[in-house]
Amino acid sequence: MSDKPEVISNLEPEQLVQLDVRPVLAGGTDPFQLIMAKINELQEGQALEIINTFTPAPLITVLKRQGFSAYTEMVNDQLVHTFFYKDPVATAPVTSANESIRSHWDEVNARFADNLLFADVRDLEMPEPMIRILEALDTLPGGKALFVYHKKLPVFLLPELAERKFDYRVNEIAPGEVHLLIFRP
Repeated sequence: MSDKPEVISNLEPEQLVQLDVRPVLAGGTDPFQLIMAKINELQEGQALEIINTFTPAPLITVLKRQGFSAYTEMVNDQLVHTFFYKDPVATAPVTSANESIRSHWDEVNARFADNLLFADVRDLEMPEPMIRILEALDTLPGGKALFVYHKKLPVFLLPELAERKFDYRVNEIAPGEVHLLIFRP
């Protein structure tokens, strides 16, 4: 495990926003939207500390795309603290991945308008949506995109898309209604 970053070590108590997601997970709910709400509420110089029972690897990947650094501290085998923060020594300003994705939705949708395959996974139980999406991508013809109707942002799918060299755009229509366009860049 790496040393605790100085930016985390030097935080004052009021700069640290804690979120214990263990009760949410125990209740059978995905805490992603709650975490993203907390991330969006962070003020300059604040960090978010997620308290969990495991390292949230997919979340780290998603937030890294939004310009956040992460540090994970294994307290014991049942307690993990993961800190998300904007590194003040980063030289280049980072645009939020969500803003970028939203702003390019129309452009990508227009680009593939006549070359879309569709998948509706809203009524499937986990992990079936991810399985169906990956199966569809395995047979996706070149020059086509997969338009997915989903009920939430599939955070566990995103690292898999990157590994398979797919790009994506997200259009969050409403709570419980998310559209994804998945394609090869």
